[in-house]
Amino acid sequence: MAAKYLIRFDDLCPTMNWTIWDQVEPILREHGILPIVAVVPDNRDSSLCIAPERPDFWDRVREWQHLGWTIAVHGHQHLYTSTDPGIIGINRRSEFAGLPRESQATNLAEALKIFESQGLRPTVWVAPGHSFDWNTLVCLRDCGIAVISDGFFTRPVRRAGCVWIPQQLWRMRRMPLGTWTICHHINTWGPRQVRQFARNIRIHHDAIVGVERLLSGAIGELSLLDRMFSVVYRRVLLARRALVSQGAC
Repeated sequence: MAAKYLIRFDDLCPTMNWTIWDQVEPILREHGILPIVAVVPDNRDSSLCIAPERPDFWDRVREWQHLGWTIAVHGHQHLYTSTDPGIIGINRRSEFAGLPRESQATNLAEALKIFESQGLRPTVWVAPGHSFDWNTLVCLRDCGIAVISDGFFTRPVRRAGCVWIPQQLWRMRRMPLGTWTICHHINTWGPRQVRQFARNIRIHHDAIVGVERLLSGAIGELSLLDRMFSVVYRRVLLARRALVSQGAC
């Protein structure tokens, strides 16, 4: 079976890089791409303050929902309060992992209250820093969110009462098979990245799917092969990060 791709954008908030986003959104619309847009409901992270706050931000998010884009909860305030790497284990910073379940439930409830007040229905969880724990999953299920955009698998799987749509790439690569989510952070982009993104969408748009279409197919339980692939992929990813870090010194 040929590879399928999902497009995801993280850190969307009223003070994001609007100069770049206003070039990216028309590309998505032109090709009918239905991305995952991970929205920070109450951003307090100064690193995400790239541009002046746009007063029409929530109007834009409602329009994305109307277009069929998948709205994801990207934490609460995007503030890292612990050094717990969580289930995924690739970053030692988290807004949720390591906190008591009651605290996580409160933060999640506050986040969802903001979405609800704006007439929005987020259906997917995207953890800031890719860090969340088993308590987070309990809280999410209690709130009616049972789709996780994370994990190093080659297909969507059922795990711990949730459906996990894997997220393994941060730039487009041609893959032979499987399901691959490419996570983009437009706050760090310039014109070159926009041109490359447009090129990738033109080349691969026939293989790019949305969450609804992906979940309409059969979703299997997490298997031993899935676990083995995840362990190996994580080790390779961390080894590459270490090499890059050493090269930067």
